[in-house]
Amino acid sequence: MLIVVLEGSGNKLKKSPQNENINKKDKIEDEGVKKGFFKKVWYSINKIEKYSELSAEGIGRAIKYLVILIMILSIISSAITVLKTRLEIKNIAEYINENSPELTYSNETLVVNSQETIVDDNTNFGKIIIDTNTDEEEKINQYINDVKEDENAIIILKDKLILKEVGLQGTTTYNYKELFGEMGITEFNKESLIEYLTGSNIMSVYANLFLVLLIYAFALYIINALFNIAVIGIVGYLAAIVLKMKIRYVAVFNMAVYAITFPTILQMIYILINGLFGYTLNYFDIMYIVVASIYMIASIFILKAEFNKKQGEVQKIVEVEKQVKEEIEEKQKEEKEREDKDKNKDTKKEDKKSEETVGGDEPEGSNA
Repeated sequence: MLIVVLEGSGNKLKKSPQNENINKKDKIEDEGVKKGFFKKVWYSINKIEKYSELSAEGIGRAIKYLVILIMILSIISSAITVLKTRLEIKNIAEYINENSPELTYSNETLVVNSQETIVDDNTNFGKIIIDTNTDEEEKINQYINDVKEDENAIIILKDKLILKEVGLQGTTTYNYKELFGEMGITEFNKESLIEYLTGSNIMSVYANLFLVLLIYAFALYIINALFNIAVIGIVGYLAAIVLKMKIRYVAVFNMAVYAITFPTILQMIYILINGLFGYTLNYFDIMYIVVASIYMIASIFILKAEFNKKQGEVQKIVEVEKQVKEEIEEKQKEEKEREDKDKNKDTKKEDKKSEETVGGDEPEGSNA
């Protein structure tokens, strides 16, 4: 509430000490908005009315906030992928140890000690086909057709590995020369392969994989986030036009950065659940945009309500000033009339006194 007192002639309004204390408190709170990433996260989720203040900090601070938010998302995504990879490699090592015949790798060629094609339907990896004796493209294509209807499948050949993974169209081929070359492996047998997959040396592979995935994930997520922010910013800008508010797009863009906070946190949770339990949610991207747009539109409506409230307070102040001015003018008019009246009284008294003085001074001999 704005507290004012009247001073002097009445046409000036001055803030009282109580109001100054309130403003000082608000200033401290506003400065608090600029401190700390996690405080901004809290305000972005639970203090939508603070969006205008966060936006006023400028696009530089908004981009800095976005970078930190996306980096956290990228770290979680990369860590989950590495964890899943580690579990899969552990399962692969167990499978090789229990089910695979003797094998050797040298001169960029894998040799499995079996003259017949090995086909195994595994609960962890899907269908597995092993044939290191053929080079025929027709036969290899037949293997690919055989796993076409399977969600997961592995085809192990003498010089390459073909994977079919759930959620991906087609298959992915990995050449042994490139795959093992990146790991510094030139040859191995069954025992050394199992030892390598389960030993401590593979941790460096996981570390390198994490860094590669982190860079890739950050680039992908930041581009996607900027696109979503641009779309949400347009939604907010149109909402402002409908409400007849003049707001620059850069300010709406800054607000959109904070509006994606809650959807991004939901995305982090979804990545964790999907990675650990395999749960998938259809149309998550649409839900992301909808939730962020709701935050954006709500902030515009709150901004409009605050603007109307402040405009009403200013109008009240103007009306008070006008009323005080009229009262002052009325008072001055009454004082002037009273002064004129007193002046007229004084003039009449002087005239009467003058007449009495003239009447009392008759010349000598007037009775003769």
